[in-house]
Amino acid sequence: MPTEISTSTVPPHDWIPSGGGVHWSRVGDLGWHTLTLSTYLGNRVLAHLGEASGAVIQEDIGRQMTWLTEPNAPALQHLYDDDNITISGDDSSYVFVPGMTRTDLVWWRVKPTPKRLLTDASHLADAITTTRAGQTNQATGGVA
Repeated sequence: MPTEISTSTVPPHDWIPSGGGVHWSRVGDLGWHTLTLSTYLGNRVLAHLGEASGAVIQEDIGRQMTWLTEPNAPALQHLYDDDNITISGDDSSYVFVPGMTRTDLVWWRVKPTPKRLLTDASHLADAITTTRAGQTNQATGGVA
């Protein structure tokens, strides 16, 4: 599972604060949308995605993880009605964008790089579906 290994404080994009701190940014203004899960489910989805995951923001207070995705991704449309998933885009939603050095309770769980920013929506949707199916099978003792 990718984790924060790099100690670089130089952001790969000008909208990310250098060093520590956070910016309150409007989702959609920067060319991407977001998908947010609880940390409990998010950890399992991140493990399933592995190196296929793009950047991930973790918020420790709200216990949630946020992936950046392409805007209006068709692969995510069926998840809009799911109460356990928040998809935000051009709806005046905001997100905390952390700096490259962890100084707060909002940090890059998977740091963005110039080549690793957005998570492919199809891979993300598949990881959520697969992870949930595995949880259901465990809860029922493998009986579908």
